[in-house]
Amino acid sequence: MRVMVGESRSHYIVGRLKELGWARLWTQNTPTPFPGEKWGLDSGIYADWSAGRTFDDNRFLRRVDKALTVTEPIYMAVTPDIVGGGVESLEWSLSWLDRLPSEFPWFLAVQDGMTIEDVEPVIAGRFSGIFVGGTNRFKGTACEWVRLAKKHGLPAHYGRAGTPQKLQNAIDSKADTCDSSFPLWTKERFNYFAECWRNNPQPRLDLIPHRRSID
Repeated sequence: MRVMVGESRSHYIVGRLKELGWARLWTQNTPTPFPGEKWGLDSGIYADWSAGRTFDDNRFLRRVDKALTVTEPIYMAVTPDIVGGGVESLEWSLSWLDRLPSEFPWFLAVQDGMTIEDVEPVIAGRFSGIFVGGTNRFKGTACEWVRLAKKHGLPAHYGRAGTPQKLQNAIDSKADTCDSSFPLWTKERFNYFAECWRNNPQPRLDLIPHRRSID
């Protein structure tokens, strides 16, 4: 499983991404991938929701237009959704498809309140993959969503693997990719997360400093 981190431009981070075969998921700015980077474009809705901001449709579409100029091929783009919105989120994501460029592989973000029965009739031929969003409790069903994606020959992404424990859950679910901001805080945290990814040890979070220090 490949890890995607946030849109850091740190020389250290970029060097480690190249070394590990990881990539970045861009949530706010125009992507600037390095050669060969299998990058992703997020809608930024979760970041807006966390900050108490209203999602700006036009700003997102401008970001998409700029992203279309990037020459490195994109791996994943996340269709706008509603955090915790259930079937309403599914309907809103479907309504976006006519507004989005077909050149990009649009993943459907599944959320609390959605069921396999809700999603399966609309996934094939309309979306390019499944993005497992939602709460920690909902992520406990990640295996089911990964199986649905594989049934239709699609990739599956585990969103917000924000701790080594969630990374283990993402690995156990057999998702193709996951994203995490955990490695971006310090070099020590990056290295520890990479070791968890390689070896899946029991995490010891008390050993990992929380101050930002990556330049």
